[in-house]
Amino acid sequence: MLDIDDLVTKLIKGQPISVRFKYTNDKVLQEFHVLFIHILAYFDQLFLLEVSFTILKEILYNASKANAKRLFFIREALDISNPEDYQKGMAIFADEVTMKWTEQQAYLDKSDFYIQFDAKIKDNILYIQAENNAPVLPEEQERIQKRIEAAKKYNDLSDAFMDMSDSTESAGLGLILTQILLKNSGIGRDKFRIEFQPDKTIAHFQISGQVVPIITNSKFNEQILNEIEGLPPLPQSVSKIIMLCNKPDTDINILTNEIEKDAVLSADLLKLSNSSLFITRNKANTVLSAVKVVGLKNIKNMLYVSGVRKIMGNRYEKVQKIWDHCAKCSFFAKVIAMDNSRHKLADLAATGGLLHDIGKLIILSLDKKIVEKMNNFQIQEKDSSVLIEEFTVGISHADIGGRLLKKWSFPEDLIHIVEFHHRPFLAPPEHKDLLEIVYLANMMLDALENRANFFTINQEILKNFKLDNEAVFNKYLEKIDLQFKASHQ
Repeated sequence: MLDIDDLVTKLIKGQPISVRFKYTNDKVLQEFHVLFIHILAYFDQLFLLEVSFTILKEILYNASKANAKRLFFIREALDISNPEDYQKGMAIFADEVTMKWTEQQAYLDKSDFYIQFDAKIKDNILYIQAENNAPVLPEEQERIQKRIEAAKKYNDLSDAFMDMSDSTESAGLGLILTQILLKNSGIGRDKFRIEFQPDKTIAHFQISGQVVPIITNSKFNEQILNEIEGLPPLPQSVSKIIMLCNKPDTDINILTNEIEKDAVLSADLLKLSNSSLFITRNKANTVLSAVKVVGLKNIKNMLYVSGVRKIMGNRYEKVQKIWDHCAKCSFFAKVIAMDNSRHKLADLAATGGLLHDIGKLIILSLDKKIVEKMNNFQIQEKDSSVLIEEFTVGISHADIGGRLLKKWSFPEDLIHIVEFHHRPFLAPPEHKDLLEIVYLANMMLDALENRANFFTINQEILKNFKLDNEAVFNKYLEKIDLQFKASHQ
């Protein structure tokens, strides 16, 4: 639908752009996501990508739903301005429209309703507006303005979640999220407004090229930082073996003796050496033979993971689902690397996959009701990023994980995998290829769990792996998943 290069060129030259369409879905949003990457890169404001795109997503979905709502009332022969008809229509609207959203495209495509996206750059400011030709009723306008006004009292999303009773639906939270993002990102609430006209509704949004990120302190920040500070260092035995692995002239017999002092570690090493990851003629049945098969680099990577699991397992409740996800991500990352001639990155990507979500263990230790509502809202919003975490508890699991690895003096490449696995576009250039592998592996798992799909994955990264065709992507995803299942039978 969008000619990205042409649109970006026009914007940079100071020319306005306009795109009209009928229906908002993940495919449409993926194209706007690519457009925003290019625009914000021009402004050198990529740190605003998730914030600005989330706001745009809310605007476009709300415009599309408003059009679908009017069309639904027409189909049902109900007068939307009649209070009795309005109540009757809204009683079934969620079931007939919201829960059957994909079916609305056929209706909207044949209708006169539209959404129009307009943008221009002037004086280093990006001006955006989204117009839809469905008028908003006075009582609907009042409800929207009340939500915008209510959002002013919230410092972050956790305040909004606390305001919700257990039985309350999260209706209206999207608009509240928009207001919190505007306030806490540095863009400013005054840079967003909704204009109601007799025959249309227009959302206005602007981003200055001079936005400076705001550091916000959530009520959970101190608790999280104290948790990180309170965690012990890596076990001395693990640190000693890592140090031996780092020495180029290490005596393999001395290294073997150190490993044999830890029965669990010895068993893990033997299991790894005899796994399908290492093809050997003879089975390794001693720690020494296992060391020779696995090699110092892979032993070191195994130690990083076992050390972390030992510390976190002793401190937090066992959340097997997180460790299972990490193990599967590790497998996917290694296969993706090997299939795409990135053999040198395969082992490191696999290790990063095993560690990428460790920060979630600390988030899960916070207020359980807040965490549950946050997770439910992420699922509802189809948000695979860390944005909702940051604007709920003040810090993301990726940032927490990065801080943990820094505390334990892990190598920079592993730290960056954990820190940027949701934001590879912000990663240092020297680790870009590595981050893209782990990002793609993680997003593929989200797709298997219906938390993401082809259209919610960064299109530029899909192109880098020749997966920018939906059928090719789905076939490849199925292939790796079958490989994983076969290897774990």
